[in-house]
Amino acid sequence: MTWGKRKDGQYYCKYQTEVDGQKKWKWEYFGKSPSAALQAEKRNNELKSNGTIRPYEKKRSLAGNLTFEDLALEYLRIKTSSDLSKKSGENLTYALISVIIPELGHLQAAGLTYGRLNQYVGKRLKTKKMVRKGTKSNPRHEPIKNPDGSFQMISRSSVNRELCDIQAILNWGVQNEFLLKNPIKGFKKPKRDDAIIKPPDKRETQKILSESADHLIRALKISYFTGLRPGDAELFGLTWDDIDFENETIFIVSAKKRGLPHRTVPIHPELMFDLRQWHREDKSKTCREIITWQDKPVKSVDSAFAGAKRRAGIHRRIRLYDFRHAFVTNILSAGGDLKSVSEIAGHSRPDTTQKIYQHTNIELHRQQIAKVPSLKDTKLN
Repeated sequence: MTWGKRKDGQYYCKYQTEVDGQKKWKWEYFGKSPSAALQAEKRNNELKSNGTIRPYEKKRSLAGNLTFEDLALEYLRIKTSSDLSKKSGENLTYALISVIIPELGHLQAAGLTYGRLNQYVGKRLKTKKMVRKGTKSNPRHEPIKNPDGSFQMISRSSVNRELCDIQAILNWGVQNEFLLKNPIKGFKKPKRDDAIIKPPDKRETQKILSESADHLIRALKISYFTGLRPGDAELFGLTWDDIDFENETIFIVSAKKRGLPHRTVPIHPELMFDLRQWHREDKSKTCREIITWQDKPVKSVDSAFAGAKRRAGIHRRIRLYDFRHAFVTNILSAGGDLKSVSEIAGHSRPDTTQKIYQHTNIELHRQQIAKVPSLKDTKLN
């Protein structure tokens, strides 16, 4: 009696039975996932305790048979079916399938070491950042260059996020009894090197809007006046049913970011005027989403935004997400209440709002510096 994994990935339990006086081997198969491995091991233990079955031959442990790829794919399957938003699931899928599993997937999950991760980090930090060009049917990837002609490399922040994913998978494996322990617990990740992006100011926002198509105008104005997260759950998932025209509020089902599950936000008068006009325009449309293109829901405006920004003559880095930053920092700069702003933005705690946004606006610091007493009229005795 024994259990293990076939070359095709199937987990099995093999044991000997007696039929009509003859001993025969019987095979039971449980699938290819880590859950299947647990089932095979459980079945093996059941047969081991059964006195009519041939005694256990060779002890096998789940940790010894499980590759990191097995564990990662099971983690991905569970998380994308329940815990993660669609966008977060897509990002995790890309990181695992395109980057992490090709490098570490063949290794035993319990056998990962600090040395092997250091090799991974070193290789990733020497990897060029690529951009996809061409068409969907004939794509090609080219390295991204800096203004001076040098190649952009994968950032330390990107590698940090990848290691966070790796640690999360191993910790999940321990919690679900796929592993006895996390073999790389405490591994020191490279420090992040995130660039602080100044939110778009009023002038930049107006210039981009002047070069934008109708669906992009809606996305930008809603982001600017409400601070919605630009993803499927919030901005692009917004429908006319979420707008309360009588009370002039908007109901937002929050993205899965550990903050408030949903929130109701008052609508700025200028946005309220636009929403009423857009609602009249959309009465003949079948699509209930507010941001649409040719009467179909829009899931991304990245290309439209890049083109509008270029036509507006704005070349510095600005993302759609930075309009959410602008929303929060504009209110805080005007003396807005931190707790109220945190609730409007859908953060779990006010200190999250303070940590993420207050460092992006020099005016907040300028107001505090202005409180230092002047020495101009001071008379010395």
